[in-house]
Amino acid sequence: MTDLLIRGGIVIDGTGASGIRADVAITAGRITDVGDAAGRRATRMIDARDRVVAPGFIDIHSHSDNSVFVNDAFESALHMGVTLVVCGNCGGSSAPVSGLAAEELDRSLAVLDARRTWTTFAQYADACDGARPAINLTSFVGHGTLRKCVMGGAARAPSREELATMRALLARAMDEGAIGLASGLIYPPSAYGTTDELAALCAVVQERGGLYASHIRNEGDRLLEAVEENLEIGRRSHVRVQLSHHKASGPKNWGRVKESTANIEAARDAGVDVQADQYPYTASSTGLAVTIPNWAHEGGRLAMCERLKDPAVRARIRDEYVETGRNWDRIVIARARQRPEWSGHTVAELAREAGKDPLEWSCDALVEHDGDVAIVHHSMNEDDVRYVMAKPYVAIGSDSSANAPYGPLSFGKPHPRSYGTFPRVLGRYARDERVLTLEDAVRKMTSLTARHLRLADRGEIRIGAWADLVVFDPLRVSDTATYDDPHRYPDGIEHVVVNGGIALDAAATAPERHGRFLRHGRDLGGA
Repeated sequence: MTDLLIRGGIVIDGTGASGIRADVAITAGRITDVGDAAGRRATRMIDARDRVVAPGFIDIHSHSDNSVFVNDAFESALHMGVTLVVCGNCGGSSAPVSGLAAEELDRSLAVLDARRTWTTFAQYADACDGARPAINLTSFVGHGTLRKCVMGGAARAPSREELATMRALLARAMDEGAIGLASGLIYPPSAYGTTDELAALCAVVQERGGLYASHIRNEGDRLLEAVEENLEIGRRSHVRVQLSHHKASGPKNWGRVKESTANIEAARDAGVDVQADQYPYTASSTGLAVTIPNWAHEGGRLAMCERLKDPAVRARIRDEYVETGRNWDRIVIARARQRPEWSGHTVAELAREAGKDPLEWSCDALVEHDGDVAIVHHSMNEDDVRYVMAKPYVAIGSDSSANAPYGPLSFGKPHPRSYGTFPRVLGRYARDERVLTLEDAVRKMTSLTARHLRLADRGEIRIGAWADLVVFDPLRVSDTATYDDPHRYPDGIEHVVVNGGIALDAAATAPERHGRFLRHGRDLGGA
């Protein structure tokens, strides 16, 4: 007997092909039939008439590394139809950790009343499995994390011995299941890394068949040279490249995505295996510490905060260039643990109320919070979002951690992308505005990412594939989360199936947990 039968839906298989009306049968976690299942008996049946049945969405750019230890349901991701989150992005991962990397991770976990039980990547993967996640997860190794393990927060190039140690640590992590390397080249200490250093590390990734993802060094005034740096890393090491959350930041740079994507396309034509990803919003989200120049971050967050107590340091940094700029009226506080009342207000507003200069206010806020204040930054252009979205090699990723409308993850006003990314593309951009077709939107959320990850038997609806699936109403699917009210589930996502088990049932989180940590070399293709 079939375990689960999804009847009468329009199957959009993830390849970009047109949808077809078909039944999908699932047994022992795998898809066993796609077609007419008339007369077939099943333990559980889902009526999918007038609904789309698609592969589960793969979030190529997630920061949910520690979410499982706080909320094993991954609520905001699950309710978007996500069945796999790819963690360890922007240069920071939760494993492997030692030295400064372990110290800073422990402080972050303590804020969530969680505790680290691992050092190695294998131990982290086992800890994730032990937490019994509702959906699947996997992870890069963060370039900044490697540096913290080996070099602390040093603002210099590694010695030959330090580079060899980082290469060995990366190799071991990949042998234990990491999918590759991710850099965050605006965030120290990843920002202190050189092109040569990254190419040498990516050679290790390429040897093991992994992927290199990068939050590039500049998404504003120096966008083109930052894109070129990472294309060059791909050329030198022959590694597959993922350019994270592609955009042009700041009004004077709007429209430059036409040039940056042209450069990406030229590299693809010349043989560089490069893709990009995007979230469908005109605001980014990061930490308030990006308004502080990189040199002041040397030694880690606490060392930065000690420097910021010095009036001479504040005077020095006042007119220094920072990649994100300091448009204080466009920078909104999302989360500040000691000051929940700040959430939703701009730095300009808060500084004015406090009778302070915005930079002085920001330095005081960082010192008070040990450098950890989250922001939403309104810096992009809607025409750019649409232009990038239409590119066939651009996948969809949330660039967020999983949140929940209850418990510790309900705090503050995080970016609405953690609840709305995937349904927003399906509803607003595919159905309503026709920036892309529904079939292509699904492809960008599924097989496009799965193939770049070399993810075995996922990302498509076909016989033999793992049954990671989402059932949604194409007429109703939409995001409801806003900047002012972000903790809101989307409409129209009705059922989510993970490894053959129901994780979301009639838009409600199911009690059973069917996810697991997917390991490179076992669940994802290796060398």
